[in-house]
Amino acid sequence: MNRVIFLLVTICAAYGDLLSQPAKSRYKERTFQLSFFPGIGTNGLESGFYFNRFSLNIFGGMSAGSHHFELGGISNINTNSSTGIQLAGLANVIGSQAYFNLTDGEELSIVNEGFSCNLKGIQFSGLLNFVRNNVEGIQLTGGFNFNNGYVHGFQLAGLGNMAGKQVFGVQMAGLYNIAIRGMTGSQASLLFNYTYGELSGLQLGLINRAVQMEGKNSSPPGPDRGFQLGLVNVSSEMDGTQFGLINIARKVHGTQIGLINIFKPGPYQGSSVPTYGTQVGPLNFGSSGVHTRLFTDELFTAVLERTTGNCHNCTYTPSQMPFTGRFKVVNQNALIFAYNPFDGFRNQVKWGLGYGFMKVFYNKHSMIGADTLNARWFLSAGIRTMYLNRTKNFDPKLSMLHKIHAEIGLRRKKKGPHLFVGLSFNAYFHEGQDLNIGQEVFKTREESLNVQYWPGYSFGLHF
Repeated sequence: MNRVIFLLVTICAAYGDLLSQPAKSRYKERTFQLSFFPGIGTNGLESGFYFNRFSLNIFGGMSAGSHHFELGGISNINTNSSTGIQLAGLANVIGSQAYFNLTDGEELSIVNEGFSCNLKGIQFSGLLNFVRNNVEGIQLTGGFNFNNGYVHGFQLAGLGNMAGKQVFGVQMAGLYNIAIRGMTGSQASLLFNYTYGELSGLQLGLINRAVQMEGKNSSPPGPDRGFQLGLVNVSSEMDGTQFGLINIARKVHGTQIGLINIFKPGPYQGSSVPTYGTQVGPLNFGSSGVHTRLFTDELFTAVLERTTGNCHNCTYTPSQMPFTGRFKVVNQNALIFAYNPFDGFRNQVKWGLGYGFMKVFYNKHSMIGADTLNARWFLSAGIRTMYLNRTKNFDPKLSMLHKIHAEIGLRRKKKGPHLFVGLSFNAYFHEGQDLNIGQEVFKTREESLNVQYWPGYSFGLHF
């Protein structure tokens, strides 16, 4: 690969000094070019100064540009630009080393005279498509697409795509996609997608990285939202959605959905405004809503919940006073462990493991001064999903409990746990015998799947 690029660059460099000639003798027009190698063809040694409507390059050819169609057995090299279709067995190059040995003034001069190094059309190659400046069209290759400017269109590569500025369109590659200045559209690859600018669209890959993700909370608000879908998603300022195994963001105003969510809950440096995104997943690091619940319900003697989450309308001043609304609102994720210490107790369910998500509304009218724990009562509502094991040993049969619940909690003092009570509606999907639920509403049976429905209760302590 490096040898191929070096060869192409060397060929282009041979024409670099010629570009400093006066403009009046620089470019000519031809209908057709036939060449065997650069400089060996119908346009001779001055082929780099001809714009051709059609070019047939047996092995390789050079021209100032192609207006309609260019075919090269190995390569097509344009010192200026292309506005048609380029097909090459190995590489298409537009503007590579076109500024070789030129001063800044000479570069500006030829740019003002129409020297653009742009592609407006389509490139097909076996290994490489290279454009010195901007792309408006399509680049397709089995290897790599490179350009130093903007992309308005579509890049498809077997290995990788890279744009030096912003992409407005789609990048798809087998290994990686890079849009340095930003991405408005979609990036999809098997390995990683990256933009140092703002993402307004989709990143789909094993690893996704965006410095900013645009959304409704952007300044100014954006019409679209950034979305990252992958194994690991990373963003410094995230106004969109991350969906993956591991999600990492510093400034969060969107949604993180994953096994592990990492974020910064407090105000970022230089601002008093907190991050208030929503995390959905069992493990959340940076949480501003860590609590412990110990309670009993109609199935278990003891249920332990450890919750993590993020406050949505809290300031992080010394007073800890929420600044909008009547309630301090916290989204909480719960890891649940339930146990019956006595055999045969509570309908013969021995233990359970599960996950829950709830929204908690803490009353803030009772807040006084700098007391951070003076919310006297709360309301909560959410869902719980649990696996129920009916014996001491693990039973692989289907045994899933889904619970919709609502709770109210109250504490007597400014500090200390809340005493809470709640009601629930339960749906139990299983393959074994029905539970003996006295308050059962109804049940259904489809082949080996049994479903029971009943109302439930809970009461306990919220720390």
